[in-house]
Amino acid sequence: MPARKDRTILRRLLDLTDELGADSGLVLEGPQAEKRALARRQAREKASASLAEISSDGHLHLLVQRYRLRETHLLVLLLLLKQRLTQDDPYVGGRLLLGTLFDSSFAMLDGLKLLSPRSPLLTAGVVVPNLQEAPGGAEILDLRYRISDRAFTLLVRALGSPTGGGRDPMDRPTRAYRSNLNYLVDLRRLALLYQKRAARVFHYDQWDELSVGLPDSLTFLNRLIPRFSRSIKACLDETPKAASFPLVKLQRQRHLSEDECVILITLIFRELLQGNPYLDASDLLKLVCRSEEDLIRKRHILAEEAPLMKHQLVVLEEMILGKELSAEVFVPNAVVDHILGPARHASGRLDIDQSSRREFQQFLKDLDNSEDFFENLDEPTA
Repeated sequence: MPARKDRTILRRLLDLTDELGADSGLVLEGPQAEKRALARRQAREKASASLAEISSDGHLHLLVQRYRLRETHLLVLLLLLKQRLTQDDPYVGGRLLLGTLFDSSFAMLDGLKLLSPRSPLLTAGVVVPNLQEAPGGAEILDLRYRISDRAFTLLVRALGSPTGGGRDPMDRPTRAYRSNLNYLVDLRRLALLYQKRAARVFHYDQWDELSVGLPDSLTFLNRLIPRFSRSIKACLDETPKAASFPLVKLQRQRHLSEDECVILITLIFRELLQGNPYLDASDLLKLVCRSEEDLIRKRHILAEEAPLMKHQLVVLEEMILGKELSAEVFVPNAVVDHILGPARHASGRLDIDQSSRREFQQFLKDLDNSEDFFENLDEPTA
């Protein structure tokens, strides 16, 4: 029943957006303008009534309650959904978007808050502005916006079966790691979540581009990171030989925090996948911070007496005036080889048996599929 009700409400709401968008590009006067203004007011009233009818255990409820959406938020979202469904370009300009919803200049001015950086739509990541094509200091009305992949997925699911079984859809079944390589793949996935969060918090475009397919919502990322971290720990607890994994052993011996392990993994995989072992120290600090306040609290992570530096797990180069955060950081070869396994023996000859070769091929395949993993992480499980 919740799925059928979600479907009915969603159809009704999409019909409203069809009516709203029918004459959005026209300049109307007199009775026609009054008729359009009335239609917009009625659309907001019908959207408000539909919100009250949403079942408490369906996907629409999950979307509305999680992101605290009101009727105008929902109409913006559905207009962007319509754009994604009907056009090759999923983006809509802010001016056209608000002009479709509001019938007067004053109402549009008041409606700017729907697209402001502090709006629930943008802070939750359900609406994503295209900042890459915008000049510096671009106004809200000049930006273009699209519905996020996660919000789109939830609305599509509203047409199917609801979340069932009382199980959180983000939970993964706990299973033992087959090898150290599988454990490292999961750590890389955790590091990608950190990167996506840092990109959202500190507007770091490079990491945002590398993290394609991950959730856009900062709220969701802050919930998912500790959840996924606990999942990794649970899988380690199920793994009899986990204590022999090099990074686990290193973490216990050197008392490394999760943040410090994420820094190590990020640097190692940057070298492995991009051939560049360096990252700026300031970017690495942002990586493990969820706010500007965190930058102040965690600035010791790369200090001289911190575990990463004290045990020479990372090296800082090109420091300016002896300031750690001005440096470039890399992981020494010995540490990389310790964590990943040596690339070559002292003779320089590769010595990989068939079993190890197959394992490493699977490892590389898992790396390529990490983004798909996150796209499917919140799928309901049977």
